[in-house]
Amino acid sequence: MTTATLENPPETRLYRPTPFEAFEELQENLFGSFWPLLRRPARHYFKTVTDWAPRIDMFEKDDSLMIKADLPGLKREDIHVSLVNGDLVLKGGTKTESEVKEENCYYLERAFGSFYRRIPLPLKVKAEKIEATFKDGVLQIRISKPAIQQPEPQQITIR
Repeated sequence: MTTATLENPPETRLYRPTPFEAFEELQENLFGSFWPLLRRPARHYFKTVTDWAPRIDMFEKDDSLMIKADLPGLKREDIHVSLVNGDLVLKGGTKTESEVKEENCYYLERAFGSFYRRIPLPLKVKAEKIEATFKDGVLQIRISKPAIQQPEPQQITIR
């Protein structure tokens, strides 16, 4: 066991409970064994997808810039890819509905949400040079790099 000193302060972590954690503690204190339905965590009943943003990987491969975005559960028609002022824009939305029927319990839950990601591109490209494919919940975008044109040598006359 180490002793905390000024040179060796103890490890401290800030803990800030989320609103759901505070609500769950209150719910447990008030209704602990009184109402069985409230034993489930509050976040079980209040699932949302509005704070969701797809994870994106960006890398170079074979003279192309590759971008991969994880979009599980979405359909091709729910995703829009565009080029706006030199930035790649990914946007879309999802809607889900779940229904649970149990012996003494019934609830229906609907959730919807959207995402918007704007990715500044490090090079100037035309929309014709961008290919996008969507398979198994992964959007893959290939941007062909423009060929670098070498300036032609110019003859300079000597006077």
